[in-house]
Amino acid sequence: MKVVIRGKFYNITKEKVEETLRGIEPEEGKAKYFVEIGGTEFPIKQVLSRTLNLSKATFTTQHAFDILTRLGFKITETKNGT
Repeated sequence: MKVVIRGKFYNITKEKVEETLRGIEPEEGKAKYFVEIGGTEFPIKQVLSRTLNLSKATFTTQHAFDILTRLGFKITETKNGT
C-alpha cells in the first residue's frame, strides 16, 4: 500500500510491519493506542516510525491509526492511561 506523509510517498505492507517489529521491545511511555504484533502490544507511533524509518515527530497519531487500520491491524486503546 502506498501512503503519503508530509508529501513523500512510502510503500508499506502488513508483512513489512510484522517483519520490522520482530524481536523489538515496545517503548515505554504514555501511548494511548496500541497494535498487537507477534503477541506483543506496541504503541502505534513506534510501529509506523520503525517500519518507515521516520521520526515520530514526522506524523500524527491519526496518520498511524489510519495507516495501520487500512493494513488490517486492530488498534486497541488503553483505559485511564494504563
